[in-house]
Amino acid sequence: MTTTARPGSLWRVPGIRAMFLANIAGFLSFFLTLGALPAWAAANGHPRTVVGTVSTAMLLATLATQASAPALMRAVRTRTLVIAGLLLLGVPSPLYLVATELWSLYGLSVVRGVGFGLLTVIGAVVIPQAAPRERQGEAIGIYGLAAAVPNMFAVSLGAALTLSGSFVWVAGLAAVPVLALLGCGGVTAGRQQTEPGLLRRLPGVVRRLLLPSTLLFLVTLSGGGLVTVLPLELPEGSVAALTLLLFGATGTVARWRVGRVTDRIGHRVVEPVLTTLGVLGLGLLAVGLHTGSTAALMVGAALFGVAFGALQSVTLDVSMRRAPGDPATVSAVWNAAFDGGTAVGAAVIGYLAGTALGAAWAMGLGALGLAVVLAVVISRLRARGEDAPSALARRTT
Repeated sequence: MTTTARPGSLWRVPGIRAMFLANIAGFLSFFLTLGALPAWAAANGHPRTVVGTVSTAMLLATLATQASAPALMRAVRTRTLVIAGLLLLGVPSPLYLVATELWSLYGLSVVRGVGFGLLTVIGAVVIPQAAPRERQGEAIGIYGLAAAVPNMFAVSLGAALTLSGSFVWVAGLAAVPVLALLGCGGVTAGRQQTEPGLLRRLPGVVRRLLLPSTLLFLVTLSGGGLVTVLPLELPEGSVAALTLLLFGATGTVARWRVGRVTDRIGHRVVEPVLTTLGVLGLGLLAVGLHTGSTAALMVGAALFGVAFGALQSVTLDVSMRRAPGDPATVSAVWNAAFDGGTAVGAAVIGYLAGTALGAAWAMGLGALGLAVVLAVVISRLRARGEDAPSALARRTT
């Protein structure tokens, strides 16, 4: 998936290139360890019912950082925050090799979560700001690409390396954000000129973003559960790695291309269709885990990957339209829903999979939760009459 440079291409903007480099390095580090850390914790003798909480600790720190990021962006220079984020995420990663007690795994993950939280919120704001106003959608796609490309292969790579006894490579590669410091000179140095009063505005913004945030939360909850459970349930052979690779690949393509569909027909049809695909995909994954069917696992991963990737772009687009003029707060809420869902999924589904309930039923519960929100999505979108094309929505904002 390449983008050809052309006159006026956004890839020619130094600030976009620099922030893209920082973000892709950050997401690469994050996704490499997302599926690997629970398996690494289990390999070091920790109970399967708690190993998912290592990823949860990182994501809880991410959430706390994201909540404070808009205020930090007003008080501290953007470039300084990006440098801090890269260092906090990359430097502790090799220490996983020597700090294998549960409390030390938690501590390292918390520090890395702070760095990841800074990079995610800043990237979603800075990249669109560096683009002309009429090309904001294209800029959001560039930010999405920084997350989607690592997600396509890093989750499966991290899991495969860990399961094969090569976690040392995961810990080393997860330090790549340190190398991205070389490109930070192109990141804008100024502070963000966002309006004060975030805490006062936050309840109103959250109410407007409730539906897309809930949908994103539930989708990422199931995604976090999937990447935690699958390597533990299928530790032998390549099935887990291939399933996660297919999940990541379909998610990448869908996240990158779904904007063309919503530009033509809007979100009213796209959201319930994607949610339905998510329910079907999770159902097939549950069947595959229960019966051992590789075909069910592969098809389920492909369907759920499409829903998982596309709904990220769709919910961000919808959120930006529902709270225009406040991109920092929208970015914080959207990222909090994403990482909160991933954290809860890693902990709850990971825990349930380690109990008598089992992994198949745990994933089935994820499908049930998404089916419930599907009914809400359909009813709310009908009530709102939200069928205008997103291209028209962008012109009116």
